[in-house]
Amino acid sequence: MKGDFYIKGRQNFKSKGERQIARFLEKENILYNYESPLAVVDDGKTKIWYPDFQLPEYGLIMEYFGVTGSAEYDRQTKHKMDVYKSSGIEGIFLTEDSLKGDWPAYIAGQIGSILKGRLDRFYSRNNKVWPFDE
Repeated sequence: MKGDFYIKGRQNFKSKGERQIARFLEKENILYNYESPLAVVDDGKTKIWYPDFQLPEYGLIMEYFGVTGSAEYDRQTKHKMDVYKSSGIEGIFLTEDSLKGDWPAYIAGQIGSILKGRLDRFYSRNNKVWPFDE
């Protein structure tokens, strides 16, 4: 069901890693779209890509890069990350190694860091004092 908000237990994910990430998002009650269309600018042309997860409440994407040991896949991964960045799309990019240890805290920290960065930019552009530093 491309582009639908999650309905617990109804998605068919392409990998164990994606399923693991989806379970985390569901557990934390974070809404997501799975493989929903997103416009990017790649080499001067507008294209439609389908990031693994879009988090509409946070305005960011999550991509899981689950292949290791392939130079071509690594090149494509870097290209994707560069295109997202140049298109102004903030994201969390995960690999198999990212899903080890206390990975839920890592993802939550990444979301928090992106959101805090946005607020920092807002307050610095408007010469305002960050109200949460007091």
